[in-house]
Amino acid sequence: MAFGHLETGAEVHHTITVEVAILEKASGDDTPAILSAFTDCKENGHIIFSNTTYHVGQVMNTTGLKDTDIELKGTMVWSTDIPYWLNHSLPIGFQNQSSAWHLGGENIHFFGHGYGTLDGQGDVWYVYNNGTSNLHGRPHAITIWGTTNSLISGIRFIKSQMWTSTIVRSENVEMSDIYVNNSCSAETIQAVGTGRCNVNTDGIDTIYANNVTLVRWTVESGDDSISMKQNSTNIYMANNTFHKGLGYAMGSIGQYPAEFEIIENITAVDTVFYNTGYAGRVKSWTGITTGYPPNGGGGGIGYARNISFTNFTLHSVDMPWYITQCTSYNGVQGGCDTSKFKIDNMHWGNTRGTTDRNYVASLQCSGAAPCTGINIFDNDLTVETNGTKTLGYLCSNVEAPQGFNCTGQAPNTSG
Repeated sequence: MAFGHLETGAEVHHTITVEVAILEKASGDDTPAILSAFTDCKENGHIIFSNTTYHVGQVMNTTGLKDTDIELKGTMVWSTDIPYWLNHSLPIGFQNQSSAWHLGGENIHFFGHGYGTLDGQGDVWYVYNNGTSNLHGRPHAITIWGTTNSLISGIRFIKSQMWTSTIVRSENVEMSDIYVNNSCSAETIQAVGTGRCNVNTDGIDTIYANNVTLVRWTVESGDDSISMKQNSTNIYMANNTFHKGLGYAMGSIGQYPAEFEIIENITAVDTVFYNTGYAGRVKSWTGITTGYPPNGGGGGIGYARNISFTNFTLHSVDMPWYITQCTSYNGVQGGCDTSKFKIDNMHWGNTRGTTDRNYVASLQCSGAAPCTGINIFDNDLTVETNGTKTLGYLCSNVEAPQGFNCTGQAPNTSG
């Protein structure tokens, strides 16, 4: 680890270049050196990871930074010590979710230059998880925590352990030019056997986040490509490309009994989808509380409002537009008309491409709080297999639909 100073006028910026030679550390764990660099450069600092491999075997909490620049020119590889991570990953305060790395502060600039990489060695996790949803202690790769006025750009995420990234209790944050590939190896697919091998490998989730910009993302995941969860407001997304996975997801939300939560003022434009489950969807829990989070709950209240999805290009998307208020776990079914979580003012359209089925939308809204202001417009779609026009709109409890006519009943599925 080399120390130096970069002087610019009257200001002195500490510069730490973390250059790790394997022979210098018998343990092979670079975490102490990395944490030391962040401590020494916590304010007005510049931390440079050289073009080499850094091994991370412990949790990292590098929050409280101020006016700090970070350059990742190499690769950070997380250990596969599953018992350690299950017992030590850092809580994020939502659904018992946790993270391997908390990064946060004011006026942070984190640059990967298009090649700096976080490698979670996820195949080990995908096999261990074996299709389980929300395994307690399985860490997110990174959480941007308590952060304002910051930019993260040009980072590559490979085989994340669970959710790739989360933005939590943060405001005025941009993440741009991000590459995420959470695909499974052939051996992992064979070992897991059924269902999605890489379940819960979202590209990014926002929680208690305001004024967030997510642009020029490329995501291959086994779950939500990009997801807004509780109290996400004023989110702008553009020029993203999704492979497989589930596209844009608003939710799930309404999981915590009687808690008021919102998702509001969300805009996504100019996005390309390849073989995704959906283009855009809203997903709420039923109004019946069953079990406890992360894999139980329901009965939350609030609203999702002013969500605009436009100028999309679809390649073999299963169901472009989707709403469900049927989400429940623990094997419980039904209760799809019980949610009091309100869905209002959706503007989804100006979309071209192909679908897997003859449905433009499936909109299962709750009888206890019917959807209003649903405007689905200008969708020029054809069925991939035969080239016929995609025409179907399945609806339940949609009041005064705009731009379309319902052609059938929406199924009670949790999405």
